[in-house]
Amino acid sequence: MHSVVHVDLPQHPYQIAIADHVLDQLGQFMTKLNLGKKVLLVSSPIIERHYGERAITSLKSAGFEVAVCNLPAGERYKNLASIQKIYNAALENRLERSSTLVALGGGVIGDMTGLAAATWLRGINFVQVPTTLLAMVDAVIGKTGANHPQGKNLIGAFYQPRLVFN
Repeated sequence: MHSVVHVDLPQHPYQIAIADHVLDQLGQFMTKLNLGKKVLLVSSPIIERHYGERAITSLKSAGFEVAVCNLPAGERYKNLASIQKIYNAALENRLERSSTLVALGGGVIGDMTGLAAATWLRGINFVQVPTTLLAMVDAVIGKTGANHPQGKNLIGAFYQPRLVFN
């Protein structure tokens, strides 16, 4: 069973999908959005260990080419050095304008992945798969960002995902 809420923003409409066995349906939902076939799944090692295989299997079953970028978890890693790792993985895997970054994790992973998606090639597709309640709230408003050494969330943008998958 699933429910879909359509967020009809004039410039960037997107969907919020709430489903049972959510990770097993990720690829199916993304296929309906006509996204490019290259996906970079961004997560943390712990979250990827628990949920990554199901997400990757779902994406590959739907015909997506999947690469993984793991970042350390925690607020202290929410910085431009971590976002540079996403850029490096995007470059290494030849992500292009039609490609998609998928954030699988909590708020820090979602914020950084969203900022990387907003700025890689001046904006590529972005899908949020939040794993915490706070990350779910941040995901639906399109808040992205990174910390600066002088303060929290000084770098960022509002960049709506194509899909929030809860």
